[in-house]
Amino acid sequence: MSNPSLNQQSQLVHSQAHTSSNHSIQSQLSSRNSDTTQGTSSSTLFPPPPPPPSAPPNAATPGPVSDGNGGLVKATDNIMNSVASASSSLFQICVSLRSRLLLVPAFSPSLLDEERVADEDTDPVTVLWRTFRRGYPLMDLYNALGPEKPLEVGEGVKGEKRGKAATFKFLQACVRELGMEQEECFIVTDLFGDDTTGFVKVARVVNRVLDILASRGLIDGSAQGNGDGSYTPAEDGDSTSASLGGGVSGGAGAVNKKSQRQHIITELVATERTYVQHLELLQRFKSLVESRGVIPGDSVHSIFLNLNSLLDFQRRFLIRVEQTNALPEDEQNWGRLFVLYCDAFRVYEPYIANQRRCERTVAQEYPKLASAGGDREMIQIVETPATLSSFLMKPFQRLSKYPLLLSDLYKKGDLDEDRKRDLLQGKEAAQSVLERTNAAVDREEKAEAVAELKVRVEDWKGHRVEGFGGLLMYGTFTVLKSGDMGTGGKEGKEGGERQYHVYLFETILLCCKDIDLSKPKNKLSNKQLVDKRGKPKLQLKGRIFMQNVTDLVSMAKPGMDGIYFSIRSSERIFWKGDPSIENFIIRFTTEEMMKKWAQQIETQRRR
Repeated sequence: MSNPSLNQQSQLVHSQAHTSSNHSIQSQLSSRNSDTTQGTSSSTLFPPPPPPPSAPPNAATPGPVSDGNGGLVKATDNIMNSVASASSSLFQICVSLRSRLLLVPAFSPSLLDEERVADEDTDPVTVLWRTFRRGYPLMDLYNALGPEKPLEVGEGVKGEKRGKAATFKFLQACVRELGMEQEECFIVTDLFGDDTTGFVKVARVVNRVLDILASRGLIDGSAQGNGDGSYTPAEDGDSTSASLGGGVSGGAGAVNKKSQRQHIITELVATERTYVQHLELLQRFKSLVESRGVIPGDSVHSIFLNLNSLLDFQRRFLIRVEQTNALPEDEQNWGRLFVLYCDAFRVYEPYIANQRRCERTVAQEYPKLASAGGDREMIQIVETPATLSSFLMKPFQRLSKYPLLLSDLYKKGDLDEDRKRDLLQGKEAAQSVLERTNAAVDREEKAEAVAELKVRVEDWKGHRVEGFGGLLMYGTFTVLKSGDMGTGGKEGKEGGERQYHVYLFETILLCCKDIDLSKPKNKLSNKQLVDKRGKPKLQLKGRIFMQNVTDLVSMAKPGMDGIYFSIRSSERIFWKGDPSIENFIIRFTTEEMMKKWAQQIETQRRR
């Protein structure tokens, strides 16, 4: 067969159509030492919307949907309930791949050489990644097929260039001689970059070459793969124990009943695999949406944000989870693992903080997303708005699960005091990740609230929002002016209650009111009285500077119809359309909410 065109060769090296990694090319992947996250999170250290409105309870149940290939996807097929097999994770794939590669005489010396120089706790993913990056072992793998013209690289090519040149020749041979589609192959930057999504493609191609070797009888036929670049061991279980000598299975032939600790660890490992598999499905759906252009790129970003980085990190974390699980029980330290990765989990913050924008975009673009097509799994992801939203919420749900699992392990794990102490620290680390993500969500919501306030207020009366400091709290409350509060907590004059949007900034408290669009004067107004989303503009009805607040008085007595506090000022409080006053009252629905506001205002006035 003739050589591929220059355009094809260029695509093999430079095409980025099937990889989202933008990481720099590195000649060597760092060892994933048990006391560092360098190898497993260096590329991602730098975030689930509430579901869109669902169909009403009496809505018809969706019927079968065409998968675009003549098949049907039944509504009862629930992809949300899919569970990852033990052999599906990158760690287990590489454990199995290592076993298959050792059957290739020309390849095994390179692999064993890499294992000799690796740290003793270097995981199998890292070992294989480094071995493949040498380049010539890939040529040796292809040459094991006995081609008429074996692959080779000239002696003049040195260093990293030699590895890349050898990799390129291997890829050329896969396309030209083995008939692989170019889109099914990896590209050079998948191997020499630092994104696990790229390396998954490398492992798939290597497994396909091994399948060909097995089908031709050149290696043990019992090592036959699945024909699609994947490989499932004879027994679909956790192959780590047999290969590396550990895990919760208790060794080959163990029939002992599992302890509570083993049950908890089994749940942690199994659910982690399933979680990563679901993230992979979501990333595949993202790639489908991008490739078919069903929604604009900005909308794709608004929905998925940093999903690629999150998945890359989570695969690396799963590698460490499986590596820890492969150790003998008395050497497993799950608490230390979470302490180690505490900072690396920051990759979740932007994803989760993006939840409101994600929710709005999904609600707006859902019909287009549902028309993206694809295979059965892709169609099921968007079978209903609730299904898609559930997938998008999985990162938050998983993050919330970690402290619970560690707490169970602490209580029921029958561990020594040192590891119990580490588990407490690990739980605190996992909890701190949740707190950071909650803070990120809060910052994002406040930023959106300020941006909306800027455009909705019709007349700022010379005030500049930028001069108010940060937004601390906001909400919609009933506000009463002085004189409106009668005895016993009842309003003294009819119409005394006003529903206001209250914003507490660092230096000022604002009370705003929706413009009444039904008033005759507003109906005749030439002004734009609604914003782009159709919300009515706001009138700035009242304001008080924190430096002038002299007193806060809370009121919560039997017979009162709410919890109140009164804000008194040394200046006359400005109220649009009404005489200025010295104090006003805010009514809250709960005492807890009232105390939060009172405490924050008290803090600001004392500064």
